[in-house]
Amino acid sequence: MAPQCRRSVFSRFSSTAENLPRRRLAGSLFAAVLAGGALSGVLSAQAGPMPEGPLATVQPAPEVRNAQGAPVLSPSGLPEVPPTLLPPSAFPGARAVTPAGAALPGPGGLITPPFQPDLPTLPAPLVKAASVVLVDARTGTILYEKNARVRRPIASTTKIMTATLLIESGRLDIVGTEDQVTFSQHARATPYANLNAKPGEKFPLRELLYAIMLRSSNDSCVAVAEHLEGKAWRFSNRMTQRARELGALDTNFVTTNGLYDAKHYSTAHDLAVMTRHAIQYPLFNEVASTPERIIQRSINWKDNLIRNHNKFLFKYAGGDGIKTGYVRQSGKCLVASATRPDGGQPWRLITVVLNSPDTYGDSQRLQDWGRKYFQPIAFARKGEPLGVAQVRNGVLPNVPVMAGGDMMAIVRRGTGNDSLEIRSERVVRISGSVEAPVRAEQAAGTVTGLVNGHPVAEVPVVAVSPVPAVWTASLASMFPSSPWWLAVSLLLTAVFLGPRYARAFTKGAFRRRRRLPARSGTTHFAGESRR
Repeated sequence: MAPQCRRSVFSRFSSTAENLPRRRLAGSLFAAVLAGGALSGVLSAQAGPMPEGPLATVQPAPEVRNAQGAPVLSPSGLPEVPPTLLPPSAFPGARAVTPAGAALPGPGGLITPPFQPDLPTLPAPLVKAASVVLVDARTGTILYEKNARVRRPIASTTKIMTATLLIESGRLDIVGTEDQVTFSQHARATPYANLNAKPGEKFPLRELLYAIMLRSSNDSCVAVAEHLEGKAWRFSNRMTQRARELGALDTNFVTTNGLYDAKHYSTAHDLAVMTRHAIQYPLFNEVASTPERIIQRSINWKDNLIRNHNKFLFKYAGGDGIKTGYVRQSGKCLVASATRPDGGQPWRLITVVLNSPDTYGDSQRLQDWGRKYFQPIAFARKGEPLGVAQVRNGVLPNVPVMAGGDMMAIVRRGTGNDSLEIRSERVVRISGSVEAPVRAEQAAGTVTGLVNGHPVAEVPVVAVSPVPAVWTASLASMFPSSPWWLAVSLLLTAVFLGPRYARAFTKGAFRRRRRLPARSGTTHFAGESRR
């Protein structure tokens, strides 16, 4: 056989494709993609999804100590983190799970009551205030309350929300003329003004934040409100709106500084809610715990030293905030906080006392009572590795997962008069598989904290890093996962493109036969033949 006849089938189709018009070639490629996509969809459907059942593992919880200070559980090796870096609202993925029969989380995320085994009723703390509440700063667990939802005048504890909105304005880091606040005559005329501003005097906005929280400057509140909103009443309306957004539903602000108005009120519960939100900002914690500061001002520079009115910082070990308050109608008020180590980790408690003859004494007794009868248990830290999750149709077969937030619970502490045994553990449930593409911090399961078999806290398990999907999986998702789709696509390909290929192949074969020599061995020359 002549060399021309020994060409492979692949070569024939290659030459045929070259002779086809470009439109036919494009149609061929599209048909190939169509059939390939359908085939991928069918194969995915035949393979079926991987099992979705969660893979659960039970792990011991971090260290817990009893009243004598002895460890109840073995430590988990979790690092100690300063409390200012672990604010309660900085972990939106965290949520608490209340035991059966317990009240659900109320407005503002406060939880009542905390998980308690069957133990005798605790003796109430000795407090003289008309309204009090004791709250764990991180979880929002209410350890004790009395008349906590009764509306009352709250005096200068109002300034907690004033300072919060000032921080949230984003204007504190502006350098230049926009950062300077000029005191108006209206601000200087505020009752009980104590910053002694001169006409036209200017202050950096950040310095007024310290004046508001440390010296409890009423005139600074008005000046800041006018600077940010034009009118003080507009700023107070924003304060009320922000409080409602946080879940403080029994709060209404009329003034920015807490001077008495019959329609200006809040509750011990709502002040705890607003305080838990405020301490998520490191700057707020820094200001609230500052004993004194020398501020910058343009004229009356002799009055530049401001001292913190909150003596709780010095009277109680670990005291780190927050705000005092007094007008005749409200009585003495104090929102206080203190952080002390417990079980190898910092534990911060918030106390709110309203209308008390002994605000510091009440706050100290509440703090001591809470630490005596309760203890924190940390089940997981945000970012703690928890294993791996399988990935379907991804460029990687699995993805490492971690805790999506801090998980902590407050439980009763054993005392010398009872034999309370605290058994804590966590259950990690990782999904059987996750469909690609996987986003960073995409949910892939849950981790639940248990105390004596009761669920008390839960946070999501999330992916550490993204995992893209393979291109065939992306293509297969464009087509229905049905064998009929494959049959229809192949049939359409044969109907529309088969005749064209057949004609082209026939013409190519005819041309090749015309170029081949005769089989009889006769060679034709210009009009004659030779043997």
